[in-house]
Parts: sequence; C-alpha cells; structure tokens
Amino acid sequence: MIYLSLFIISLLSGSVVFLKKFDLKSKVSSLLSFSGAYLLGICFLHLIPELFESSEASVGLYLLIGFFLQLILDYFSGGIEHGHTHVNSSKIGKFPLLVFSSLALHAFLESFPLEELNYEMDSNSYLFGLLLHKVPIAIILGSLLLAYKLKKSTIFLALLVFSLMAPLGAFTGSYFPSNTIVYQQFLAISIGIILHLSTTILLETNEEHHISIRKLVPILVGVTLALVTLVVH
Repeated sequence: MIYLSLFIISLLSGSVVFLKKFDLKSKVSSLLSFSGAYLLGICFLHLIPELFESSEASVGLYLLIGFFLQLILDYFSGGIEHGHTHVNSSKIGKFPLLVFSSLALHAFLESFPLEELNYEMDSNSYLFGLLLHKVPIAIILGSLLLAYKLKKSTIFLALLVFSLMAPLGAFTGSYFPSNTIVYQQFLAISIGIILHLSTTILLETNEEHHISIRKLVPILVGVTLALVTLVVH
C-alpha cells in the first residue's frame, strides 16, 4: 500500500501538466509551504527524538551529511525540490538529465526509512508528509519537461521513472531493520535532507523579505497538523 500510494500520487500529479490551461504557480506554492512546514514539524517532534534515542551521538554527522547533500542536489537540480524552475534556453529539446537525476536521488533517499518509520511510530504521519510533498514536486517536474519542449511520451516516461524512485527507496530500506547502524545512518541522512528542504521552502521570502499571507497560512496549518500527530500518536 505504501509503494502504490507513492507511485500513484507522483504519476497522477505529474500528469496533470498535460491538461490545458494549467496554472503552475497558483497550484503548487501553497502546497509546497504546507508540506514543508508539516515535514519540518514531523522531523522535530518525531524523527529527531527517535533518532537520538536509539542511536549514538555520532549520528549527528549523518544529519549534517544529509543537509549538505541536499545542498549539492539543489545545485544540480536548480532548486526544483522547493519550487524553482530554471529553463536553459540553449538546451531546449534536450532532456535535462542532471536535474532529473538529482530529483530522482532525492526521492529515493527521503523514502528510504519509510517502512520502518511507519512501524516504529505506529502512524502514517511521515508517509502523509511525503505524499503531500510529491504532489507539487511531480507537477513542477512535469511542467519543466514541458518547457523543454520534449515529446509527451518522453515526459510521461520520465514521470513514470520518477514515480518509481520513492517506492524503490522504501523497498530498499525495508531490508534494514531499525536497530541496524545502516538504517540509523540513512534515517539521519533522510532527516538532514528534509531539514534542508523544509527550511529552504519556509525561509524563502520575496524581494522585500516579507512572507506573504498566502504562504504564512499554509505554513501555520502545516505546523499545527504536525502538532496534532503528537496527540494521535
């Protein structure tokens, strides 16, 4: 069920770009803010306490690795994970392989601890956050590929491969029990990735360094929903 939900939500979300008159900006910005705030809340309220409760203090090194790994991925992807799309006009008609590869690796790594987390936390709160995150990211990826004027069949194939990355990450992670060092290290890397992603989404402001009300409201709602998971956990 975890694999199927990750696959379907990514593929369907990315495919909506084929609809006519699809307005990218108005559809994804609020959802990005909401999912970023929610995932950040889940990290602080659940994932980080669990990580340090069951691991050695040195696991903080892998948190740092995950954080700066996402910084490197951002460099190659152009920040598509948090809503940025940059089309290189000199490469129109060519597949943006570096951008796609960076986004695919991001999807794989953040999903790696998913199955064990669902079991350990006895809830689907992290899965819910990832599903929320997949919607705008898949839409942005599809829109970017359209902007490169690629064939629809190529775009759909790319969305198909991207949609498989999160299930593949979760499936791979299922082979590593939560009490193993490898799992704890990858959990820390995944948390570091989420921390970079979420804080970048939340802290980005306009040119006047103000957060608009359209961004502030989804952020507050996302954090509130994360706090609710403490009650229902």
